[in-house]
Amino acid sequence: MTLESKPELDAKDWQLLEALQQDARQGYAELGRKVRLSAPAVAERVKQLEEAGVITGYRALINPKRLGYTIDAMVRVRCDGGVCARVGTLVADIPEVLECRRLAGEDSALLHVVAISITHLETVLDRLLKIHASISTTTLIVLQTPHANRPLTRAMWTAGQVMSSD
Repeated sequence: MTLESKPELDAKDWQLLEALQQDARQGYAELGRKVRLSAPAVAERVKQLEEAGVITGYRALINPKRLGYTIDAMVRVRCDGGVCARVGTLVADIPEVLECRRLAGEDSALLHVVAISITHLETVLDRLLKIHASISTTTLIVLQTPHANRPLTRAMWTAGQVMSSD
């Protein structure tokens, strides 16, 4: 597997990916028991998946509300072309922006923002608006997140392959 080509994943690779997405703290021996491979075989497959760029990292998922960030918002950003091309760089120093996605379409970017209070959110939005005169925002307050960090599965990939070949 190389980063340039799409890796050919077999059933064991998918089983490993699904298990790691559920709990990345599992050791190779435990993973091996789940997918019926030896620990060294699991280690080699995981290494190949990392080298191919399929696995890009491991991290702890933190619940912002437990840390006092009671406001969860999605901020739609509109701006002119030159500014939009740099939107990721421009919001990089605003730590409350957890995610920034540059978009095609009516909006230029979508930001996932957390804040401790409405006043804090207002301060974050003011910082966004001060970046450039052409920027405008629409803020959506998240009420619930029924699905977050959903795993990518082999079944999902297979269904997508079938649909894209039609």
